[in-house]
Amino acid sequence: MATSDVTQGLTADVYGQLHPVETDEMIAQKLKQFEEELEKLPQDQKHGLQQAQEKCPAELTNEFKLMFLRSEVFNADLAAKRYAHYWDKRVEICGPEKAFLPLTLDGALRDDEVALKIGFVNYLAGCSDPHGRAILYVLPGNQDKTKYTRESMGRAVWYVIHAALEEMPEAQKHGIIFMAHPAGAKLAQFDRAMMKVVLSAIQGTLPVRLSAFHICQPPAFFKIILPIAKLFMSERTKKRLCIHFGSTAKICEKLTKTYGLTKANIPQTLGGDAKVDTPAWIETRRAAGK
Repeated sequence: MATSDVTQGLTADVYGQLHPVETDEMIAQKLKQFEEELEKLPQDQKHGLQQAQEKCPAELTNEFKLMFLRSEVFNADLAAKRYAHYWDKRVEICGPEKAFLPLTLDGALRDDEVALKIGFVNYLAGCSDPHGRAILYVLPGNQDKTKYTRESMGRAVWYVIHAALEEMPEAQKHGIIFMAHPAGAKLAQFDRAMMKVVLSAIQGTLPVRLSAFHICQPPAFFKIILPIAKLFMSERTKKRLCIHFGSTAKICEKLTKTYGLTKANIPQTLGGDAKVDTPAWIETRRAAGK
């Protein structure tokens, strides 16, 4: 857990996370510290950021920088490092020709519709836990590497996470819940390199606080996959893993009683009422120019 001076005296929630009370004065002070920490970074850690300052300065708003501060619980040093790394990684994920375009369906994602709509990582629009955390539903069984490139899926994952932070502002403060349901997936669908792309996105790159990674009803070969996945996990991420075995009813009950989720915010395939329709969500965002 990132620590900073704004968390003293706070009580951790069910996921062990602390949530500082934000004030305009505190935010202004932390943004100032953030800029100071950016200045301290070596030039070789700011190549992507410097390109962004030249090519898309309109995107480098205080609101965007605030997301990185929130992701590191207002630790300005860690937030600045994450911000600089984000831009280097964005160039790597999107390529230099798209990295500085808006992360919209008609911008940097214009060639990634198949990867987006296949439903590997799905945002449950309008769903959250009691603290306002966004929920992303991961369906490994939907992967089909014959239909998209790994790079395209990487951009799709970035887009979905960005969209969740945009549509659910409280998620910037309190975090995101990943809920994976690999039941029915085949061993051949598990892509080691894709695991690395997803984990690197949420570990020190995108401005996201990972609150939990619930893995529900893992298949028998999960014992083969988990040690490999853990090779790419930070210690913080490993602590966020919550593995649930048993019937759908039992898992749904645990998600509600232990973690405070309601059935309205749990996918139908896990016993809840939330409908997963990523293609429809994509078209809604396209119509809005997002």
